[in-house]
Amino acid sequence: AVPSAVIAEVWAHLGVAMQSLDRVPEAIESYRRAVRLDPTLHVCFANLATLHAYLQERERAQAYIEQALALDASNSTYSQIRQHLRELPPPGPSDGAVPTSEGSPAAPP
Repeated sequence: AVPSAVIAEVWAHLGVAMQSLDRVPEAIESYRRAVRLDPTLHVCFANLATLHAYLQERERAQAYIEQALALDASNSTYSQIRQHLRELPPPGPSDGAVPTSEGSPAAPP
């Protein structure tokens, strides 16, 4: 049988591929499957945070970036994402703005 950590890596890489193709729901599902199998994949938590921020789901984004930082507290990119989420204006009526993606997805190690 294939170890669950290997299967988790496959899901993580699929998430990166889906995210780079702008297939956000599929990327989210892939990253969720990856962390379900290997909860140490902090990069997947960080990518989930950026995807939920993109979807303007601030609370979910904040929860995921906190999970990434709990696993890799010295990661400056994760700290920047957390700071960015804290600086977002509070949710309110839509102003018609279209969210933009936060750069490229991070690849798992």
